[in-house]
Amino acid sequence: MTDVVTLQYWYNFDGEYEIIEKQALVIAPSTVVTANGECLSIEVIEKMDENGVVTFWQAIANVILPEEIVTSIDFESLKNLSVAEMFRRFVAIKKA
Repeated sequence: MTDVVTLQYWYNFDGEYEIIEKQALVIAPSTVVTANGECLSIEVIEKMDENGVVTFWQAIANVILPEEIVTSIDFESLKNLSVAEMFRRFVAIKKA
């Protein structure tokens, strides 16, 4: 079963550190789908600090979509889909 959670990520923007919150759909242990800016990503979380902030992760796949589509994604409505079906739908949106 998949869960929708909010994760905090530790970003380094040219030497300026900032915590960014992302809604995430947990699809496997340590593997999430996130939407941020113009990018929908599958990410593997490698490390979290003692406060639960994600400090090291790897993007496995990215789909670039217009930001208005990415910001309107409802993870609750996607959580019962397979990963393949979810990304098939996103690719169909991108082609339209």
